[in-house]
Amino acid sequence: MSNGPYGQLACDCGAVTLLVCGGSLGNGRDAEGEPVSLWPQGAIQLGQGADELEVVLDARGLAAWQCRRCGERLLHTDDEAGMVVLAGSSEEVDEAGLALTTAQQRRLAALGYRVADGA
Repeated sequence: MSNGPYGQLACDCGAVTLLVCGGSLGNGRDAEGEPVSLWPQGAIQLGQGADELEVVLDARGLAAWQCRRCGERLLHTDDEAGMVVLAGSSEEVDEAGLALTTAQQRRLAALGYRVADGA
């Protein structure tokens, strides 16, 4: 557990809770134009519900963490980019995604996320 800033994320039914530690690396938009925040993989910790959490591959090959009970997808993760994508945006980082490397930005763009030039 981090001693720094953290947030909590839960699925709709409350069976799975994740802790998000530290600060996001940037914000962006998904393929549908919805806001997302981008985090390093090490920033995510399981708070509760390990038995209710399942990991499935989505159509893009990203690992989606979802609740077995309600089916809500809590996050998407990509090992190649070393990133986790959460729905919504983080207020402490501007939409340009300045903390992302060029390689991470390219990888996320290839997956359908807009993270640069005003997202």
